[in-house]
Amino acid sequence: MWCNKCGVDVDADVDEQKGFACCTLCGRVLEDEVFSSDPTFLKTPSGASQVEGNFVPESGLAPTLTRGPRGVVQLSFHSGDSHEKTLIRGKHEINELADRLSIRPREEIAAAAHRLYKLAVHRNFTRGRRTQQVAAACLYTICRQEQKPYMLIDFSDCIQANVYLLGAVFLQLLQLLRLETHHVVSRPIDPSLFIHRFADRMKFGKSMHTVANTALRLVASMKRDWMQTGRRPAGICGAALFIASHMHGFRHIKKRDVVNVVHVCEATIKKRLGEFETTPNAELTSSEFEKWGMAYEKNEQGNHAPLLFEAPTGSIPNQHRKLMLEGGNKQTGTASTNNEDRGGAGGDKEKAKVEVDMADVVKLCGGFSGGQNPPAFTRNLEQWMLLQQGKAEDDAPGIKEYKEYLEAAAIASELDKVYGVGVSGKAAAGKTGSSVLAEVKDKKKALSKKKAAAAGQSVNDEDINFSDI
Repeated sequence: MWCNKCGVDVDADVDEQKGFACCTLCGRVLEDEVFSSDPTFLKTPSGASQVEGNFVPESGLAPTLTRGPRGVVQLSFHSGDSHEKTLIRGKHEINELADRLSIRPREEIAAAAHRLYKLAVHRNFTRGRRTQQVAAACLYTICRQEQKPYMLIDFSDCIQANVYLLGAVFLQLLQLLRLETHHVVSRPIDPSLFIHRFADRMKFGKSMHTVANTALRLVASMKRDWMQTGRRPAGICGAALFIASHMHGFRHIKKRDVVNVVHVCEATIKKRLGEFETTPNAELTSSEFEKWGMAYEKNEQGNHAPLLFEAPTGSIPNQHRKLMLEGGNKQTGTASTNNEDRGGAGGDKEKAKVEVDMADVVKLCGGFSGGQNPPAFTRNLEQWMLLQQGKAEDDAPGIKEYKEYLEAAAIASELDKVYGVGVSGKAAAGKTGSSVLAEVKDKKKALSKKKAAAAGQSVNDEDINFSDI
C-alpha cells in the first residue's frame, strides 16, 4: 500500500476490529474504512439470530422480494444488465422447451443449447428475432447433432410459431455459426430415428415394439427401392407405420390417425403407399415379409466385413487421411490408415489403406442387395424404349433433346462421308441439325479459300456453292 509520507510502497498493518490500516514505518493511518470479511449476525424481532447479508447464487444475481399476484411475496433474481437478462431469458426458454418435449438427457442437451445461444447473443443474432425462436433453433441444432427423434415441426408446435419462419431462423443460425456444411447437419435424416417415438404415440399397447420393428424393416425396404431419396422422413415413417399396423391386425388405424402423429398431409401418405405398392415387397404376405426381413438382416450382418479403400498417398493429403470418413468411432465406424505398402523398384506410389465398418452405411441406405433401380433411370429407360419403337411422346422429358442429338449426329456422319470436313458424331453432341450445317458451311468455305490461295486465285463468298450441302 502506498504511503504519502514515506513516499514508498509499505506493508500496511490492518486492524479489523477497529477498521483501519496504518503504515508500519511511520505509523500514519492509510485507510480507515476497512471492511471485515467475517459474517455478522443480527437479532430478529422474534429474538432469533440470523446472518446479515444476502445469498448470491452462482450466476451472480442477488435475490429480491417482489409482490406477485394477489399480494403474494415471491423471491426472484434480477439483474440490471440487459445482456445478463437476455442470457437468463434464453436459458429459461431452452429449459422449458426441453421439459415440454421430454428431451433426455435434459441437463446435457439444455446446457449445450445454451452455449449456442450465448454465441448467438454475442454476435447480436437475437436482435430483431424472438427469444423463443432463437432458443428453439439452438435446441433443434443440438438434437440434430445428438440424433434425437425430434423434428422442427415439434418445436414450432411448442412455441406456436410458423414452421417455415422457424426453419428460416434455424438456417440463419447455421450460417452464423458456419455449420451449414457440417456433416451432422448436411447429411439426410434417417427415418428410423422417429419410428419408436411415433409408434409410442399411436397407442399400440404391448404390441408397440413388434409394430415398430416391422415398420423399421419396411423403412429399410423403402430405402433399397429409392423411396427415401428426396423425401422427408415423416412421410416415410407414416406410410411404414400405417402398413405395419394393418399387418399386425390394427385395422382401426386410419390414415388421419397417422397424419395427426407424423404431421404430414393425408395425400403424402397416399403417395408413399402408392409408391410402395409398385415395389416387389408389396406382393408378399405379412408372414413372408417378416421371414424375408429377418433373413435379409441376418445375411447383411454376416456380410459386414470392413471395407478396405486404397488410394495413392499423393492424392490424399496427410492431414486428410484420417478425416476421409468423419465421425470415426462414433458415427461411421472405425477409420485407420496404414502406410505399409510401399512402391518397389518400379516406382509405384504408396498406397493409403482406410478400413471402414459398413454397419452405419448399411443402416443409412438399407442394404446393398435387392431393391429396384432408381426412378429416374427406370423412367428414362422406358422413354428410350418407346422412342426406339416410335411410340414416345414429343413432350416427354428428354425426348426432344434426344431427337435433336440423333438428327445432328446423323447429319454430321453423312457430311463426314461426303465432304470429309471433320464433323464427327461426338462433335455434334448437344447441337441441332441447323447448327451442324452452319459449322459445315464454315469449314467448307475455309477449305475453298485455302485451295484458291494455293492456286493463286481470289475467291469471294458468293462464288462458293453450298446448294449441295
